[in-house]
Amino acid sequence: MGDQARWLLIVEKAYRGSIETQYADVLYCVPDLHRQSGGCDVALRGPAVGYALDTGPRPTLRLGTRPLDTLPHPPASVAKLLAAGVTVLVEEDGLAALGRTAADRLLPGVRVIEGDDLAARWPSYEQVWFL
Repeated sequence: MGDQARWLLIVEKAYRGSIETQYADVLYCVPDLHRQSGGCDVALRGPAVGYALDTGPRPTLRLGTRPLDTLPHPPASVAKLLAAGVTVLVEEDGLAALGRTAADRLLPGVRVIEGDDLAARWPSYEQVWFL
């Protein structure tokens, strides 16, 4: 991986608070953290691995008769992170749980790692955060 990032940001829970926040997801603050920290990596685990899949257009959610079309679209957030130079990692186990074609739908630039690799990397980071 070359120069190791200073912070590791881990996201495990997916779509938490999506309806309440509507304008942002858990990844919203990561570009600022990346800039302020001197660099960070984001690791997506479990259901949050789905954030790194190209899912096509943002779906609209309906609650009764009201459409909610302002929900965050995590794949767009991941694409922004990659464009900002943030390394995005997904755990192989989480990816496998999303089906046999999930690896083919990963956004370009996302790196797949084995689950054990993530914990082994922790000592090389200045800080490890769970978002």
